[in-house]
Amino acid sequence: MNAEEQPIKNLTLEELLPNVDATHKLGYRLVQVCCTKIGENSFEITYSFDKDMKFANLRVTVGIEAELPSITGIYPGAFLYENEIRELFGVQFKGISVDYKGHLYKKKVENPYNEKKKVQ
Repeated sequence: MNAEEQPIKNLTLEELLPNVDATHKLGYRLVQVCCTKIGENSFEITYSFDKDMKFANLRVTVGIEAELPSITGIYPGAFLYENEIRELFGVQFKGISVDYKGHLYKKKVENPYNEKKKVQ
């Protein structure tokens, strides 16, 4: 069995919302938003979409100081992913429609997947 090709389009922060909006207008549904720590203070945020059982992915690479625009104005359900990424990694989002302000999860350590942000 051959694996399905899953293209990943790398974007700048400025390109993110226009590309997410275009993806939405093409009829794609949001499947997931994933954050991966790729360096001391760098993260990849990958947005995965599906249409007719075909995946498309948009990716931005940001530093810990970056503030990503929320996609909740386009995909309202993204608020859970964005709150989770902020709490677990410390990556900030601007304009989340439902903002838990760091209280989505009960956790002993602030930003547990970002060693630099641990509370002592």
